[in-house]
This record gives sequence, C-alpha cells and structure tokens, in this order.
Amino acid sequence: MPGPLVCSSQLTHVTVYARGALVTRQVHPPQLAHGHASDGELDLIVEDITPLAEPGSIRAAIVSPSANQGTTVAAGSGGRQIVAVRSVLHIPETTAEPGPSAARVQELGMRIARVQAEVERLQQQRQKLVKSVPDPALRTTSFVEKVDERIADALATAELLHEALGRMNARMGVLDRELAELQLALAAAELEHRQARSSQTAGQGHPSRRVIVRISGGGGGGALPELTLSYVVPAARFWPLYTLRITDARDGKESGRRATWMIEALVAQRSGEDWREVRLSLSTADILLDARLPELPSLRLGRAQPPPRRGYRPPPAGLDELFTGYDRSFRELGQPPPPPRQEPMMSLSLDKDVLESTAPEFPEALAEQRISPQGSHGYSPISGSIMVSAPPPGGAPPSPKAGAAMSFGAVAPEGAPSPAMAAPMPMRSRRASNAPTRAGGPPRDLAKKERELATTLSDGLGGGGGYGGMMEEEADDAAAPSSVEPQDNWLDFDRLVLSGPDERSRRGRLVRTSESASLPSARLANEQIESLRPAEGLCDPMSSRGHFDHRYDADGLVLVPSDGLPHRVAISSAETLPTLRLLSVPGERAEVYREAELKNPSEAPLLAGPVDVYVEGSLLTTAAISAIDRGGALNVGMGVEERVRVARNVRSDEENVGLLGGSTQVTHNVSIELSSALGQQAVVEVFERLPVSDDKSVTIELLSSRPDAREYTQAERGAPVRGGLVWRLLLPSGGKAKIDYQFRILFPARTEIVGGNRRD
Repeated sequence: MPGPLVCSSQLTHVTVYARGALVTRQVHPPQLAHGHASDGELDLIVEDITPLAEPGSIRAAIVSPSANQGTTVAAGSGGRQIVAVRSVLHIPETTAEPGPSAARVQELGMRIARVQAEVERLQQQRQKLVKSVPDPALRTTSFVEKVDERIADALATAELLHEALGRMNARMGVLDRELAELQLALAAAELEHRQARSSQTAGQGHPSRRVIVRISGGGGGGALPELTLSYVVPAARFWPLYTLRITDARDGKESGRRATWMIEALVAQRSGEDWREVRLSLSTADILLDARLPELPSLRLGRAQPPPRRGYRPPPAGLDELFTGYDRSFRELGQPPPPPRQEPMMSLSLDKDVLESTAPEFPEALAEQRISPQGSHGYSPISGSIMVSAPPPGGAPPSPKAGAAMSFGAVAPEGAPSPAMAAPMPMRSRRASNAPTRAGGPPRDLAKKERELATTLSDGLGGGGGYGGMMEEEADDAAAPSSVEPQDNWLDFDRLVLSGPDERSRRGRLVRTSESASLPSARLANEQIESLRPAEGLCDPMSSRGHFDHRYDADGLVLVPSDGLPHRVAISSAETLPTLRLLSVPGERAEVYREAELKNPSEAPLLAGPVDVYVEGSLLTTAAISAIDRGGALNVGMGVEERVRVARNVRSDEENVGLLGGSTQVTHNVSIELSSALGQQAVVEVFERLPVSDDKSVTIELLSSRPDAREYTQAERGAPVRGGLVWRLLLPSGGKAKIDYQFRILFPARTEIVGGNRRD
C-alpha cells in the first residue's frame, strides 16, 4: 500500500443543536504524483482537527461529482469507497506556545504582579520606618549638658528617616502610575484576545486530532474524490431572539404599514475552531437520542433470575498460542534488539492528607519496598506523589503471582512506542483474608494497604470519568475467570484499541486509551458554555421546543468565534402586513396599549424569546412572545400609547330583596370614558370581565350595555377566561368615546362577597 497523503480541509457547515454541534468539513485530497499507484488502498490524513471533537462521532463520505453541492454518498464514484475511518490524538514533540494575544495578556499579568509585589514590599518597609521615628518627648535628667546631645541625635535621625520616607513615597507614586497604565493595557489586551481568532489565541504546539480515512478501489486518471468529514463538538448552544421592524410604505400607488420579521439567535461555542464563513443551521433536537426499545424481562417468582447481559466478553482461550507462528518467524529473522531508552515515568500528584487517611503507614513502607523486576513504585514525600515505572517494551508479561501492581493508562505521543504498562481489565482480588503470604513478596499488611490505595486511585481515575485508570490484582487459582467484570467505562468502545503482536504483555487484547490531554479542556469548555446567562428574557430551546423538533437554516454565511461568548447571528427574514390596534383593560390599569398583530411569516414554528420592536428605525420596546406554530397569529406588544387616556368609574347600589329580605342584590353601574389626542381616528378594543361563581345560589346577570358588548374568551392567547366582555370603539381624531354597562349580583343575605359587597 502506498504512503499516506496529507489533505487540506475547511469548515463548510455547522448545525447547532440544543446542546452540542455537528461540524462538517470539506476535504480536498491532493493530486497523485507521477508514478503513484492509483489502485488499491490509500490512506488520506486530515490534520488540525480540534482535540475537543468526539472521537466516536467522526464520519466520512465521498462527494459524488454528479450530485448537487453538499450531497454526499457513502460509496464513492469511479470505483472508490471508504473502508475505514479512525482518529488519533496528535501531541507535538515541541513545547506548547501561546498565541500572540495570549502571550501579551500573560506578559502584562506578570508585570502587574511584579509591580504589586514591589508596592507591597515598600509599604511594609514604610510602616517599619514610621514606627522607628524617635519620640520627641525627652526623659528628665540631671545632666543638662546631655540634653542638647540627645535632642541633636533625635533631630538627625528624624531627618534621615524623613528623607528615606520621601524617597519611598516618590517611588510608590511612580509605581502607582505604572500600575494604572498596566491595568489599562491589560484590559485592552484581554479585549483583543477575546476578539482574536482561535488560531491566533491557541498558538503552536498544542494537541490536535488527526483523522485517517482509508479508501480503496480504482482511481481513474489519478484523481482522488473529494470527501466530507463530520464530527461532534459538545461545547455549543444557542438562544432564539427576534427583531420586528415596522415602517410606513408609501411608494406611489401602495401605502400602509409594512413589517419585517427577522429570526436571529445568540450562538456560543467553545470548540477550539472559529466557524468562519460557514453555513449555519439551528436545531431544537438533541444531538444524541437513545431510541432503543426497552427490554421487558419476565419475572420468575420463587426462582433465581438470570444475570443481566453485559457488553464484556472475556478473551478467548488459547489467545497467546495464536502468536506462536509470529514469534517463531521473527526469531528466525534475527530482529535486532531495540535501542535502549529511559523507562517512562509518570507522576500522579495526590494530596498527602488523602494518602495518610487511606493508609497511614503506606507511604513510608512503600518508599522502601521494591515489588518486582517488571515494575517499581516509589513515593516522593516532598511532592506527595507516587512514581510508577513501566516494564520495558517487549518484556515478559507479568506473572499472575508476581505481586499486586498498579498501572495507569496514558496516551503516548504519536510515533512513540506504547508503554506496556496498562492492564487490559481492572480486577478485584478475591483471595481469602487468611491466605498465606507469597514467598518473597511484601508483608500482608503492606500488600493490603497497597491494594486499598490502588482501588481508591482506580475508582478516582477510571470510574465513570474515562481517565484511563487501570488496576490488576492477583486472583486465587480457584477463582473462575467469569467472575471478573470490568468497570462500566470499559464499555466505551470508541476508546478501545486492539494491541499489536509486538506488545507481548497485552497483545490480542483490548486496551482502553485515555486521551487525557483533551479531557480537562473539554470539561472546562462544557462548564463555560453551560454556565452562560446572556440576558433576561432569553429562553433555552430545550424548555420551549415542545414535542416536535425543527431545524432553522441561515440564509447566508456567518462567523462565530470560539471564545465561549454569545454572538448574535441572523438566520432569516420575511415581510408581512401587520395590524396595529389599541387595547385597554381599565379594570386593571388606566392605560391604553399598542399591539401589532401579524401572522407567522416563516415556514417554521417560532420558539419563545424576546422581540426588539423598531418603528420607523427607532427602538420602541422589547417584548416577549411564546411558542407559535406555523400559520399562527403573533401578537407583539408595543408599549403604552400616551396620546389616548382612559377613565373608569363604578357606582354600586345594595338592597335586600325576596321573601322577608332573604336575598341581597348589588347593582353595579360602570362607566368608561376614552379621550384621544391622535391626529387620526383609531380603533380601540376595551376588555372587561364580569364576576364569576360556581355557587348555584349566586346569580350574576348583565342588565344593559351601550354600545353592545360581545363575549370574549381569550382562547387565542392560550389562557381562556370566563365572563369576558369586549367593546370595539371607533375613536375619532381628537374626540371622545364612552361605554356604559350595568350588571347585577344576587346572593343569599347570610353570605357576603369576598372583599365587601360594595367593592368592584
């Protein structure tokens, strides 16, 4: 198979889900050189992928040349097809260097720290000098000639101290001015750093992900097909928001109100890659949804239940004999011995208090103990860490009775030999407590404490978090292999690697790799995105999306930097004809409100979120809307209309009626007056509500209304009410309008209306 080819790529499309995003890249393979085989298998390498990409989500497809742009097919054209896709975490051998903007921020921060330290030192010295100034009061003495000498000494000392204090004060003034200038420069550098590209802020020498795509088949003319590469980044989210622009359109024949409805969103992402000039889509769906049907096991009363099925399967019997021919062949070839190299060391920093609380006598005993020739442990009392050295590669596998050993999985840089130190499965010792101590091994109490600490470290590193913690302990000869079960994080199949035949201690077995270089950054990025609270009124789509999901495609290309901050992007816009009306609920507030009513102009449903309302280019107000389906009515509040006034007056009359005055009758006369200062006539809708009661002994009746009222249920707003009334009045320019209506409440005399019979 010919050597791999490095391909260039660029971001073309991003779909942001309720949490996380799916990133798509366009891969451009290079032209095959003259004499390069175009048939057979070929590896294509795509470099500089963000290390925060989920390795199990990487997918590749070949773009069909006859298909439209953006259409991909799994099997390529021209006989090419993808046979394998894998990714590795590439850790450069050079030291990581920050970008120019990050280096500037670090430099200014260090200079500020040095100036602050010098200011603190001068303040401490100044306080000491102030305390050293001699007391001007002199003690009484019988020698008059010595008084003048003491006064002269005190004055000379005070003069020296004042000169030193003056120099210190001058220096502190210079440092204060320098500190203020540095703080201003730091604020400007931090702003520049936040606005810079991720490639400029990250610098060089940082870990990245490489994707290897293996294709096969005939090429035809030496040209390789273009590919699309997609992967998931979890640190991304969005919030919907809208803009409504209302204008007066007077273009010759047509005149009237026009409205432009703009769908926008605040998008935040911390993927390590700037989304520059990409097509953006927003989806309310979950990026990962478990659609498996649940298992319904049968319950057998009085009988033992079968054990649940697990994803773990033990290695097959005779696995080591599978490599007998391989070892014999390479032994006959006389392979030269590998060059000597230093044993890889790893330091696992632990709090000394944790070690002492886990095993009080363990650190001192472990520092003097050498467990086996294959590996050695050591404890550093200064740094509080355990040093673990791995056996040399290609060495003999550890004996099952060689002693308890701790090993921690790590990712080696690409190209370096893998340290044969990680056990394939974390196990637990099942030896009885009274088992004899093996010859030549550590004492029983030391081995027990060692196992306890190893269990603690394995649970902390490997339990559920995916940090690659592994442990292996000795098991009894009588213990069955089927009783050994791995931890649940070993079921993460995307991080299981089958060891090669050269790794004698674990060849033919699955080894779990922990990409520890990207895990802290991924956790920090997720926490930063999840903790964002951009502004009041914004709604998370996870809480307002309803039961159905929808995708919103942006009309143009957008830019979203990878800085973890919300950025406002435009998705789409549509024009519609609004209906402006005036509303008033005088029973609640003596004000008249403006409201724009329009139908949803988009082909997609609208999520809940804030709306910025502009009238003739000026921001009028910011309102909020709830979720609206396609074709639904949209009501947007536009604030108070100060040029229309409303007044409501109520008069109540109470009397006893019925046989022997057994009932009480309360009659309410309501008068509502409206006055307008508008330059044109307007239509005002006035809403009132009659009292309601579920008590059959209470009667409520509308006696009269002028003008006539109609029943109002408020069902169109999603909050139905009972007893509602609405009047639609034509208010002339600079004129007035009036509403009079009367209703009666009849109830037993022994009862009383809540709040008082005479209160409206």
